[in-house]
Amino acid sequence: MERIIFIGLGAMGEPMAANLLAKGFDLTAVGNRRPEPVARLREQGAKVAADLAEAASGGGIAILMLPSSREVEAVALGDGGLLASLPAGSVVVDCSTSDPESTAALGRKFAARGVAMVDAPVTRGIAGAKQGKLAFFVGGDEADFARVEPALSAMGDTFHRMGALGSGHATKAMTNALSYATVALVGEMLSLGERLGIDLPVLQEALMSGAASKALESFGPRIIARDYAAPRVTIGNVCTHLAIAESMAARAHAQVPVLQAAEKVYRRVSALGHDASDMSSIAELWDGPDGAAEAGRAAS
Repeated sequence: MERIIFIGLGAMGEPMAANLLAKGFDLTAVGNRRPEPVARLREQGAKVAADLAEAASGGGIAILMLPSSREVEAVALGDGGLLASLPAGSVVVDCSTSDPESTAALGRKFAARGVAMVDAPVTRGIAGAKQGKLAFFVGGDEADFARVEPALSAMGDTFHRMGALGSGHATKAMTNALSYATVALVGEMLSLGERLGIDLPVLQEALMSGAASKALESFGPRIIARDYAAPRVTIGNVCTHLAIAESMAARAHAQVPVLQAAEKVYRRVSALGHDASDMSSIAELWDGPDGAAEAGRAAS
């Protein structure tokens, strides 16, 4: 088994790294701002590097699970980063939610140093990460994917081969756009039902019979309960991810009026102070007697 360098030990990254260790991979974790995940992984057999340069110098497969392209670029291009430290023959696998344009540009920089790159963003959330049942949207060379597939198989069980480098991240952006726009519509319909005097748990059950969706199933109860703590995806991240999809559409000269409307609504919720709240807090936009007017301003 190849040596793994794992960067990004958040709510998704830590269980992904733990599954690699459980499957017998030689894993080096890079310390981050929170010592607890590093300590837990060390107890499970991980080596721990003090910094990126130390971790990368031994080469192998570097797996990134970071919030966005901004963090990926910092890890790749910063002082002592992966571009400067990884030896030729290594592979970078970006499982983050990244901008495909940034991914393609990084891929060219790595290739010039003899380092391959694969984009493999994930879906199925924290539960999928803990269970080792993530689904990957994979972009990049077939030979490079074949090399990293054993490591990915330790973390997931479904692989969608999307095409050239960056196509995995493009697919993830479209997946996110569909999900976030649907959550916004779920918030609208539950608000409408409440104004019509319909019992909301009963309404959700009925809507699941007639228009079932994961967004309604997962976020409907949170909207009904006004439970926005312990966010799965924050409003701030939603705005970042929708901007990626809008940029993709602009480059492709594609018309995306529904996507643009959804982004405007989420940005209005962010401006109201909900940036760190779960995306189901979009329902706050329609609360109160002036909710309809507020929603109209957000979509205009």
